[in-house]
Amino acid sequence: MALSRSRISTTDLQRCGIVQCMEDSHVEGQAISLKQVSKFWDGEPAVDCIDLEVEPGTFTVLLGPSGCGKSTSLRIIAGLEAADEGQVIIGGKQVNQLPPAQRDIAMVFQSYALFPHLTVAENILFGLRVRRTPKDEQQQRLLQTANLLGLTDYLKRRPSQLSGGQQQRVALGRAIIARKPVCLMDEPLSNLDAKLRNTMRMEIRDLQQSLGFSMVYVTHDQAEAITMADQVVLMRNGGIEQSGTPREIYEKPASAFVAGFIGTPPMNLLEAGDLMAAVSTGTNDQHSNLTVGIRPEHVRLSDTAGVKAHIEHVEYLGADVLLDCRIGGSKLLARIEGHTNLQARSDVRLVWHPDNMHFFGSDNGVRLAGAPAGFHDLFTSMS
Repeated sequence: MALSRSRISTTDLQRCGIVQCMEDSHVEGQAISLKQVSKFWDGEPAVDCIDLEVEPGTFTVLLGPSGCGKSTSLRIIAGLEAADEGQVIIGGKQVNQLPPAQRDIAMVFQSYALFPHLTVAENILFGLRVRRTPKDEQQQRLLQTANLLGLTDYLKRRPSQLSGGQQQRVALGRAIIARKPVCLMDEPLSNLDAKLRNTMRMEIRDLQQSLGFSMVYVTHDQAEAITMADQVVLMRNGGIEQSGTPREIYEKPASAFVAGFIGTPPMNLLEAGDLMAAVSTGTNDQHSNLTVGIRPEHVRLSDTAGVKAHIEHVEYLGADVLLDCRIGGSKLLARIEGHTNLQARSDVRLVWHPDNMHFFGSDNGVRLAGAPAGFHDLFTSMS
C-alpha cells in the first residue's frame, strides 16, 4: 500500500534522495519518460498504461481529481512505488530497479515533513549531515539556499515558530540544497490559504526557472496547473485524458471531461437540443447525441437576438457578474461586466460567436472536429 502523505518518515526522506547534494547551484534538468506504465491495487488499475514525456528543464503538472492516479504516478517516478508494468526512464537511463536515492531526484511532500525538534537550519541541512558533507560546504549551501528562499532571518527558529508559507519554504530548501536535476512535488501548497498559495506558486515557478531542474508537480487545483506549467497532464481514472500546454488544453479540450475541469469557472456543457429549441422551432432529434461547450467569458447579453435563458442566480464579484442561467434542461454560467444590473428570476437573451463553441459526443465525450450542420450559420446570424 502507498505510504500516507501525513506519515513521512526519516527513511522516506532518505529514500527520495533528499540526503544527497550536487556541486553547482544551476543544474541541467533531465528528461523523464514513462512508457506503458501501470500500477495495480488489488487487481484494479491505479495507473493504467500511461505514456508521459517530460522535457529537460521544464515544469510539468500532473492534474486531476482525487483518485485519478497522479500521486501514484509521481511516486512511481520517485521509486517510492514500483511500476507493475512498463518502463521508468530518467536522464536516458531505465531506473525501474534503482532505489529512490540512486535516481538523482529530490522530493517535496504535501505534509512538509519537517522535524519539529530541529531548527530551520538543521532541517535544511538534514540530508547533507546524514551524508557527512564537509561542514564548510554545508554552511555555504545553507546560506545560499536561505538567501534564495528568504529564510536568512529564520534559521534559528523551529517549525512551530513559522507560518505555513515559511514552513513550505523550509521543505523546498531541504530539497533544492541537493541541486538535483529532477524535483518532484506532491501537492505542496494544499495546506496553505488561497492568498499564500498564489504567492508560493509564483515563487516555485521562479525557483524552477532560475535553477534549471526538471519539475513534476502534482495538484488537483487547475488554477495552479495553468499558471505554473509548461505542460499540463490531466489524468482521469488512472489514464491520461489530455496533455499539452495550458493554452492548448484550455482552448482545445480533447473531451467534455477536460472542458468541464479546466477553467474558473469551467466551460458550460449544454445539450444541443436545448440550444436549438431556444433559438428555432425546427426538430432537434438530429442533435440528441451532441454536447455543446461554451466558456462563460464568451457569453454576451443581447437586446434582440440570441438564445432565450432564464436567470436563476446572480453573483456579484465586483469587476464581473456571474449569471447562473437555465436554457431548457441545461444550465449555463455567463461572466459579464460588473456594472450590469440584472435580477434573478428574470429572462435574458444570450449570444456568442460560433467560433467559440466546442462540440463533443454525448455518448463518449470526445471532441468533434467541427461544427455540425446548421450550427455555425445559425449562431453566426445572432452574434
